[in-house]
Amino acid sequence: MENITNKQIIEHVKTMTAVQLKELVELIETTFGVTAAVASAPVAIKEETAKPSTVSVILKKVGEKERLEVIKAVKAVVGGTMSLIDAKKIVDAVAKSPQKVLENVDTAKAAKCEATLKAAGAIVEVK
Repeated sequence: MENITNKQIIEHVKTMTAVQLKELVELIETTFGVTAAVASAPVAIKEETAKPSTVSVILKKVGEKERLEVIKAVKAVVGGTMSLIDAKKIVDAVAKSPQKVLENVDTAKAAKCEATLKAAGAIVEVK
């Protein structure tokens, strides 16, 4: 077998098309049981850790037509012992300033709450 230097391999790779390079990478991955995507993993992990684990759901605006549906949605997402009257107070207060509907909740619960409120017609912010 002829000895090929790394420099010769690089010179040959420079002449390859994008499709040929993609096939070469796939062949190397399957032959040696490795993946070329490992280099980007630390970046993804760093981005995930930068995200907050808890957020607040803020009701920013409610249209007059959607008001009743948003009151029901606020009661539903807050749950517990919140009455329709308490939910109405929150929705009515939005006219003066944005109101926190939920505070320090995990991002999954916040996303569900946001979807429910938006479906009812509210403008919502998650921070």
